[in-house]
Amino acid sequence: MNRLLNPPVLAAALVLALSGAGALGWVWLRDGRITPAGIAGALLPFVLLAWGVTVGDDSRSQIAIKAWTFTMFGALIPAIHAMQSGPANWLVQWRFMAMFGAAYFAVLIVFILWLAPWMARVPPAPGTLPVGEARLQQRLRSLADAGLDVRIESGSDRSDRLLVTRDFRDGKRTLGVRLTFVEARHCVLAREVSLVRGDKPMNAIEAQMYSGPRRHDGVHPDADLIYDASLTITLPDEAIRRLIGLRIVGDIAGDRVEIAGDTDSASAPKNLPHVLTELVSQSGWTWQGVFADWQRGCR
Repeated sequence: MNRLLNPPVLAAALVLALSGAGALGWVWLRDGRITPAGIAGALLPFVLLAWGVTVGDDSRSQIAIKAWTFTMFGALIPAIHAMQSGPANWLVQWRFMAMFGAAYFAVLIVFILWLAPWMARVPPAPGTLPVGEARLQQRLRSLADAGLDVRIESGSDRSDRLLVTRDFRDGKRTLGVRLTFVEARHCVLAREVSLVRGDKPMNAIEAQMYSGPRRHDGVHPDADLIYDASLTITLPDEAIRRLIGLRIVGDIAGDRVEIAGDTDSASAPKNLPHVLTELVSQSGWTWQGVFADWQRGCR
C-alpha cells in the first residue's frame, strides 16, 4: 500500500493547496507581490504531511488520523504567515480572517465527514469472491461454536440484521455490534454500543463519570458504580486481526469458523469487532463501521 497515494493523503493535499492559494492570493491583493518566505510557508504543510504519513504505523486508521492532524494544523501555517507579514494590528485584516476562517471550518467539516467512514471501512480480502448473505450469516452464527462467548440474535422486524453481543465482568458490561447486510453491494454496516450496568470503574476516566455525591476520604473511589450506555466505534486494526488468525473451514455440514491464532486475543471482549471484521472481510464483503443510523451508504 502506497501511503502517499492513499485517498486521505490526496484529499489532505487538496485542502492544503486551497489553504495556501487563499493565503497567497490575499498577500498578492494586499502587497502586490509574494515573497519567497510566503511560498515556503505555503509549501511547508505538504512537507510535513509527506513526512508524517511515511513514518510509523501504516494501518488504514493511522494514515487517516495523521492526514487529518497535519491538515487541521498545516492549513493554518500560510494563513498565519499572511497575517504576520501584514499590519501589526490583526483586526485590520478582519476581512481575511473572516473569509479564511469560514472556508477553513467549512472545508474541514466536509473533510472529516468523508474521512471518518473511510477510516472505519475494511475492503474484502484480496482475491476473495463474495458469498451470499445467508451463508455469511451462517458463518457469523458459527462463532459461538468456535469457543467465543458471543450471543447472536436476529432482528425482530428485519431479516437483514443480526445483533452480536458479548457480556463480560459477570454480565455487568456488554459490547454489542449491530450488523446490517446490504447484499446489493456486499457490504455490512456495523454499529457498536457499549453498556455498563452497575460495574466498578476500570480506570480514572470512568471514575469521573459518576455525577452523585463523592466521598473524598482517600479510601472510596470517585465513583462506586457506573451505569452507562454509549455508542462507540472500533477502528480497524490489521495487526490484531492477524494475531487472531481467524480461519473459515467448509465441510458437508456447512462453513464454520476456527481460531488458528491467539485464542486469548480472539476471546477478549474489546476485540469482538476485530473478529467480526475479519470474518466479513474473508467472506468477500466490505466492513463499514457507522457512527449513526443516518449513515446508510456503502462505498
